Amino acid sequence: MLLTNNQVASHMSETFVPSMRPILVVDDEIPIIELLRDLLEDEGFVVLTATNGKVALKLVQQLVVGLIITDQMMPQLTGTELAEQLRSDPQTATIPLLLMSAALPEKTSDLFVAFVQKPFNIEDILLHVRRVFGTI
Repeated sequence: MLLTNNQVASHMSETFVPSMRPILVVDDEIPIIELLRDLLEDEGFVVLTATNGKVALKLVQQLVVGLIITDQMMPQLTGTELAEQLRSDPQTATIPLLLMSAALPEKTSDLFVAFVQKPFNIEDILLHVRRVFGTI
């Protein structure tokens, strides 16, 4: 689901924890997006979603996000390709990225703050998110 800037601002004013920026979840599997969105919103986070890397790039050019959780294997841009493009832009280079994938990464990358293997444990995701936002 893509939100307009006004919808994001409205939603943020209702539930946003002031010191935390929204989390962007990027995955081509809608059930995973919905699960992560519900989980993170239940924890008090504002969640934006994108179904591929190209949509995610457009969103982060318009909005400031505090964390991107991305799948690796997606059409149009893989998680690694998304990370490389974000790192090459000074405006987005410092956004923390968490990579999710059913396959282990071929090499360890400094593009990501963490890697979570699918199927993932919900507590693992929450642990990494809390570390990024300094809430543990």
